Amino acid sequence: MKRWLAVFMAVGLVLASMGCGRKEAQTADSGEAKTATEGKTPEGSEAAGSTEVVAGEAADNQEGKRVIGFCPPTMNNPFFYWIEQNVRKAVEARGDTLITMDPQLDQQKQIEQVEDLLTQGIDALLLCPYDSNSIKSALVSASEKGVPIIIFDTPVVDSEYVETTVASDNYKAGVVVAEDLKSRLPKGSKIACLVSLAGETDRKRLQGFTDTLGDDYEIVAQLDGKGDTGVSLPLAEDILQAHPDLGAFFCGNDPSAIGAAQAIGAAQKTGEILVYGVDGSPEAKAAIKAKEMTGTGAQSPTNIANYAVEAAYACLNGESLEENTVVPTFIINQDNIDTYGTEGWQ
Repeated sequence: MKRWLAVFMAVGLVLASMGCGRKEAQTADSGEAKTATEGKTPEGSEAAGSTEVVAGEAADNQEGKRVIGFCPPTMNNPFFYWIEQNVRKAVEARGDTLITMDPQLDQQKQIEQVEDLLTQGIDALLLCPYDSNSIKSALVSASEKGVPIIIFDTPVVDSEYVETTVASDNYKAGVVVAEDLKSRLPKGSKIACLVSLAGETDRKRLQGFTDTLGDDYEIVAQLDGKGDTGVSLPLAEDILQAHPDLGAFFCGNDPSAIGAAQAIGAAQKTGEILVYGVDGSPEAKAAIKAKEMTGTGAQSPTNIANYAVEAAYACLNGESLEENTVVPTFIINQDNIDTYGTEGWQ
């Protein structure tokens, strides 16, 4: 946030906690955070259904302590739950406070919750937008209050308001899935896609997938599974009924892929239809091991969390940041599942 730093320096104020710009090159060599194994999974916790997972007031913190806001699209997703757990460990290890919100896949609610975080006096905001475009008003509000924004996982359209974006190579995730599919599925086969195009993440994954497929396959359906197993399951069932000769499902994330796999299982077609997701979640890896899923374009939420926290504190300490930090993606399938295992995230 170079313009803020310049203004503060001009009036002679030393506010290191507010100063931030973009540096030419930032390495991601901070190492992986320890995996978080404590607490319940999203499906079994109160966090899955609550609007505000952790309510905290900046005024309750000791003088000099920092308050970090964390706002993903939902906490009812193992990927975001894992990121939050690792972010929390890193923030609290510094003696600071993390306030976590849960918009429950509601963009207007997410905007309101960001405003709530700003009212509570957060020092920095870690944000993953539900909608890359519609989140703009929240970005503007944070910028006007001088609160640095670190975007993680899903880039925003109005990136001029943010300090840096920490995200997986989502285009590459689609590419590696398509390459694996092409090695297993004959040309001309029918494919269905369950993706949520409100966020740039799924758009890039789908683009990487379709660009790599070329014209060799037929996309017969593309529906919004909202990245949720419960939403994707009935959609997959409808697709299977409409296209009994379907060859594969490509899903924007692992929860949607689990829904597709469940629909295929209910139709007694497990092993006959390929199922791909993106994430590399423990649940997906277990499904791959059980041959209920074919593969997943894996990413590392541990590294995303780690890099996002490092970026936030670097910014608060007046250091400059590069525009993007890219976390590599790769395929996990039945050929290498034993290498990665089914316990925890990579």
